[in-house]
Amino acid sequence: MKVSTKAEHAIHAMLYVAATPEHVCSIDEIAEQESIPREFLAKILRELVKKKLLKSFKGIYGGYRLGKLPQQISFLNIIEAMDGPMLVVSCADDRHKNKTKRKYCSAQVFWIPLQDRLKTTLNEMTLDKIKPA
Repeated sequence: MKVSTKAEHAIHAMLYVAATPEHVCSIDEIAEQESIPREFLAKILRELVKKKLLKSFKGIYGGYRLGKLPQQISFLNIIEAMDGPMLVVSCADDRHKNKTKRKYCSAQVFWIPLQDRLKTTLNEMTLDKIKPA
């Protein structure tokens, strides 16, 4: 399993915003500090605002602030905001449309506990637990 580039950039952007609570962070500032292409970052930030993980402010002094307290925003929240529900494999998805395929996934006994541990770990890692370098 690999976290998407989009989700990875979203985590870096969110960590930057969390580390600078004293001001509203501009898109140019975040892009420069985190080495994220501005156009790609704009799409990421729009999704984070839509999911209420960030708040956006318009105007000359506009930019972004966290939409919740840092301890309320987990890596899992950010990854799922970018990529949808985290799944190790499709047969570990309770929402799986093809119940026949899920029924015959003999490795479920392995995949579901692994997925649960991964999600728990990502959910426990919140923005307040990472200190800026």
